[in-house]
Parts: sequence; structure tokens; C-alpha cells
Amino acid sequence: MGAMSMPDKPNDEAAAVDGSRRAFLAGAGAAAVAGLTATACSTTATGKPDLASTNASAAGATASAPQPAASQPSVTQPAVGQTAASTVAFGGTHQAGVLLDPAPAGLVAAFDVVTTDRAELVDTLQRLSVEVERLMANRPPEQADEFLPPVDSGIIDADTGTAGVAITMAVGASLFDDRFGLADRRPRELIAMPRFFNDGLVRSELSDGDLSLTISAPNQQAAVFALHQAVRVSGRRLRLRWVQEGYNQLLPDRPGQIAPARNLMGFRDGTSNLDTGGVEQMQQHVWVQVGDDEPDWAVGGSYQASRVIRMLLEFWATAALVRQEQIFGRHRDTGAPLGQLSEADEPAFATDPDDVTIPQRAHTRLANPRTPGTGQILRRGFSYLNGADANGELDQGLLFVCYQRSLASGFLDVQSRLNGEPLEDYIKPVGGGLFFVLPGPGDGVDRWLGRTLFDL
Repeated sequence: MGAMSMPDKPNDEAAAVDGSRRAFLAGAGAAAVAGLTATACSTTATGKPDLASTNASAAGATASAPQPAASQPSVTQPAVGQTAASTVAFGGTHQAGVLLDPAPAGLVAAFDVVTTDRAELVDTLQRLSVEVERLMANRPPEQADEFLPPVDSGIIDADTGTAGVAITMAVGASLFDDRFGLADRRPRELIAMPRFFNDGLVRSELSDGDLSLTISAPNQQAAVFALHQAVRVSGRRLRLRWVQEGYNQLLPDRPGQIAPARNLMGFRDGTSNLDTGGVEQMQQHVWVQVGDDEPDWAVGGSYQASRVIRMLLEFWATAALVRQEQIFGRHRDTGAPLGQLSEADEPAFATDPDDVTIPQRAHTRLANPRTPGTGQILRRGFSYLNGADANGELDQGLLFVCYQRSLASGFLDVQSRLNGEPLEDYIKPVGGGLFFVLPGPGDGVDRWLGRTLFDL
């Protein structure tokens, strides 16, 4: 490609200062939320959640909120102007949120565990599990006396509900330090997010964490409500480290369409993704299996990579369309590989590695070279907008999330191939983290996320 005149890039130092200011304000707000009284789950005389009672209530629901048979998802009748959404199953071998289609709204939140007491950490995970199950089942909370603080914020009510909300819980490498006696139970590939070639703006306060929650929802209000409730029931034992909201403008279903949405650069996102309906594909590429040289407790879990990637869209807008398409390796309007007509067409290099229709350093070619032995990832993501930076430029981009059986053959391998790609001139990662998605809670009465980790 020939050289082209490019405008100055944003002032990175000023953007970092502005980001730190926003992070401080976000932290102050989180601290205020964390001070709310944790009253949303049943407790025993010892102050611990009564899981048997809570789950029994879930199995034999009240008349006002009947529970469906295990094989049939419940459906909430929509209010005027809304569409129906099915509830998401909590139990099972895997966390269901991993396999859901991209949602209109969501967020990723990472927490530091404040307590150093192992029993309190267990209790916190149990309380979170009770609340996660309730939210995903669209079950209303048991209301407190009117002279006590309310059990929720009230921003979601009986007419709106939480049907369609999914919450995926994962743990970071820092949880396996010497605080809780878990050092020998760390998943083999779980590490802090390493610095890559293009990570000059990544900041520690926007990265990593002991625990993460990935929330997807039919709308942003429901996603934020779910985060409120998670903070509320944690009893000041978790402190928000960073949170990034996101959204998707889902494309209408049309013949030949594959990708569910477009990113903020205008290109379809998710064309060559894994098929979550393929059980063998999920076992091969997403879920940790017996014999994977991982701790026994980790079977059924998955590695998660989350990246907050700022897009320099004012700069991107100065590039000619032909250059934008060469950088991605696809036509912007149709999503077809360069030289092809349909989004579903295989790129020419899949059968002829020497074909030059798609440039050798195009994003499509590097991210998924389609060569034998190349690992694949299940990618999810959201667009985001965080306002403007100190230069008056929009702080917006991609909240990237992906799941894989192995980080080494998944995200880390993909990232190593992408280092130095032309797209790097227009994007700047600012945060994120690597986490391990806990195996599903099972189907027993006493079920909670993290039980296998603690052998309880």
C-alpha cells in the first residue's frame, strides 16, 4: 500500500489523564453502591445464605411467579412496546451465558476481593450465586419491611423484569495468590493480561481483577440493575475495579447474513464465529475437558479474554474506503471477503495461501488464517461510548470478549498474529483482563458457582 498523509493522532497523555479522572468518578459511585444493605437473599442464623431454602423456593415457585419445567424456558409477557424474552437457565455443567447469542446490551465488571478470609469468600460466592439465579429466572425478590431499606433499586419492576438477563462469573489469576489457599488450584494458563505490541495506553486500574461478571441483557437498564444487585449482595467484600458498559445494534435477519452486528468502524462483526449449537465444536474449542492438564475442578469451565479497545474513529474516517476494506480484508457493505460476493463465501486464501486478493496483513487473514491446527475462539462483544476525551474526541470502541478452551491456542495466539497489523494505527487497547469462567453449578439443590473450586 502506498503512503498516505495522516492527521495527528490523539494526545495519549491527555487521554490517559482524562481516563483516570473518569475511573476515579466511577470508583466513587461504585463505593456508594457498595454501601447498600445486603438483604436480597435468605440467610440462616449464622448469617450465611440458606441455599437449600432459596433453591427450594426456586423449584417450587410462588403462584405469582410459576417456575417452568426443566426442559422448557419460561417466557415473560412483554409490556407495551417490548418484545418477549426467555429466561436463562442457571444450573448445568456449563454457565449458559457463554453460549447465548449477542445481546442488545451488556457490560463487563471486574472486582477486587476485599476480604482475606476464605470462609467469607465462599459465602460471597454463594450469595452471588443465589442472586444470579434469581435474576436469570426473572423471579422477584422477597420484599423487606417498608421501614427497612428496599431490597433493590426499583429501576426494574414487575412490568419490565429481568427475563433475558444472563450473568457469567469468572475468576482472575490474582485470586490464586496466598490469601485463600488456592495457589495450587490456579488454571494452568491463567495469567494477568500481558502487554502486547500496541498496548501503550493500557492502564492497570482498568485491567485484571480477582473476579469478573459479564452481563448481557435485552436493554441497558436491566444490565445495570443486575450489576447493582451483585454489588448489593456482596456485603462490602467486593470492590469494583473497573466496569465497561456496551451495546449492540443487532442486524435484522436476512438471507445469507451471518454476522449479528456491525462494529463502530462500519464492518460486520462475527462472520466466521463458532457455531454455539455444535456440541462437538464447543467441546473442541470452548470447554475445558478431562485430560487437558488442568485442575480437576476446572473441567466444564472456559478461559475468557476481555479487552476494552478504543477506536480512533475520527482518524479512521480519513482513510479511503478501499484502504479500510484492505485493512479488514472484507467489503464493508456486504461483509464478503475481498473478491467475493457473499458474506458466507470463503476467502480465496482458504484454498490458495498464495492468493493476493486479500492482503497478507489484512485483519481477516491474520485473525483466522484457516490453516490446519489453528485454534478458534468464540467471540462476543459490544460497542461502547464513554463520552469525549480532553481533546474533544469521542472515547468509543469495542468491548471485546471471547471464550476458549486454551488461551495459548486461542486469544494469545490470535493476538500474536495481529501484532503489527495495519489496523493498529486506528485502535488503542486501554484495559481488560484474562479470566477463567467457573464451571456450571450443576443441577443439585445445593448449587452455587465456585463449589468445585473449593471442593464443597
